Amino acid sequence: MWKNMKLIPDYENAVSAIIDWFEDNNNKYGINLEKIGTYGMSLGGYLSPRSAAFEKRVTCAVGNGGFGYLKIKMKKINPIYIRGFLYMTGYKNIDEAKDKWSEIDIREAPPLDCPLLFIQGGKDKVIPNPKEQADYILDWAVGKKKLMYYPEGEHCCGNFLDEVIPYTMDWLREHL
Repeated sequence: MWKNMKLIPDYENAVSAIIDWFEDNNNKYGINLEKIGTYGMSLGGYLSPRSAAFEKRVTCAVGNGGFGYLKIKMKKINPIYIRGFLYMTGYKNIDEAKDKWSEIDIREAPPLDCPLLFIQGGKDKVIPNPKEQADYILDWAVGKKKLMYYPEGEHCCGNFLDEVIPYTMDWLREHL
C-alpha cells in the first residue's frame, strides 16, 4: 500500500474517504456503516482517536501505544525509524517532513466524544513519557473512555498482547 499511498498527518481525511467510498458504492460489502471503529498502534495510537474526533461517522476508537503530543527532534530520531517514516510519508528527507510532522498535538482536534479505549505501556521506549501521554489523551477525550495502563508494558504493550488483543476485541464488540 505504501508504494501508492502515503501517510498524511491529517489522516482523518483518509478515514473519511474510505467511509465515503463504501457509502458511494451502495455498501455492496454489507458493512454496517452505523458501527464504525478505528484502531491504531504506535503512530496509529494517535491517528485513530484523532480521526474519530473529526469523522463523526466513527462510533468508537482504540489507540495502542500512541502519544497525545510530540515535538519531534527530527535529527535525533533513530535512523531505522527515519527510513521507515520517509518511506511511509513519501518525503525524500527529514527536512521536507518537518513542517507537517515536527509538532503533533491531539488537542488540535475537536474533543473526542465517542467511546475511547487507550492502551499504554509504562516501559515504552518509543513513546516519551508514556503515562503522561496517555493521561493527556484521556483528558482531551470527553466521551466514555478507558485507559489500560501496563506499568511493565513495552511499545504497544507487545509483551502483553495475549491480554490486550482479547480485551480489545471484547471492547470493540461491546461498542460496535
